[in-house]
Amino acid sequence: MDTKPKDHTQPHLPEEDQYLDIHQAAEILEVSEEELRQLAQRHQVPTQTVGGVFLRFKKTDIDTLEIKWRIERELFPDAKASHEHTSQVRKESLAEKIQDFWYFNDFYIFCAIVLFVLIYFIVAQ
Repeated sequence: MDTKPKDHTQPHLPEEDQYLDIHQAAEILEVSEEELRQLAQRHQVPTQTVGGVFLRFKKTDIDTLEIKWRIERELFPDAKASHEHTSQVRKESLAEKIQDFWYFNDFYIFCAIVLFVLIYFIVAQ
């Protein structure tokens, strides 16, 4: 059995230019790929895009983040991880939803009323 740890590096590149795909980065950080994508979307993990499409992570950034998270886990074992997020946004009430609807659609509602009134007077004659 091979007990040697997997090497995620690209040997032909200097260390500061080595990139990891999402699977490799998630494995190093010990999180799921989906959770890593969410962290990247919230800009809590530094990312690079290749060709504007492929999500990549600099190996040095992932190594630094892994060390930071490990220190946090060891120093504060009961604390929630810094990359976890709980929503602070409260649910909107019905009155607030109606107010927002009116704010964004008042012009169209007013125009519809005027149009119906005009059509009524045209048809009524």
